[in-house]
Amino acid sequence: GTLLVLLVLLAALVWALTLRGRLRAGLVALALLAGGWSAWVLGPHLFFEAPAPTAQTADTRWASWSPARQQELLASGRTIFVDYTAAWCVTCQYNKQTTLADKSLLAEFDAKQVVMLRADWTRRDPAITAALGQLGRNGVPVYVFYRTGRAPLVLSEVLGAGEVRRALASL
Repeated sequence: GTLLVLLVLLAALVWALTLRGRLRAGLVALALLAGGWSAWVLGPHLFFEAPAPTAQTADTRWASWSPARQQELLASGRTIFVDYTAAWCVTCQYNKQTTLADKSLLAEFDAKQVVMLRADWTRRDPAITAALGQLGRNGVPVYVFYRTGRAPLVLSEVLGAGEVRRALASL
């Protein structure tokens, strides 16, 4: 976020330099002042890493997805919900913070004993790419219920709690 602010201010400065007349001088001065102030206030944040999540904040509900793990769970008769996601995917992050963080909905997953797997496609994992291709998809987000002996149930990209509840009720 800090780097983005500084880059936007740099873009504003470059834009201001393309103008003509007295407006140019005023906007260049304003952009330089804003950039200097932002660099002074936000600059230290560019060089410090965010603290690692602690055990209290780590989400232990989700297990990492792999083709082998998925097949193992299906072979044992378990129902699986897979969140095909990526760190750079805005819709994925929105769904994680809203629908997939809904405590009552998560309680319904627990009641149905659904195993929740997260397939992180941030670095374009070939196994995840292949799994997405089998679903007829070529990007994320994709949300799927897998059940032994049944076709995968693919949900919409902007995930709503009502849609997930209906899917859970049909299991």
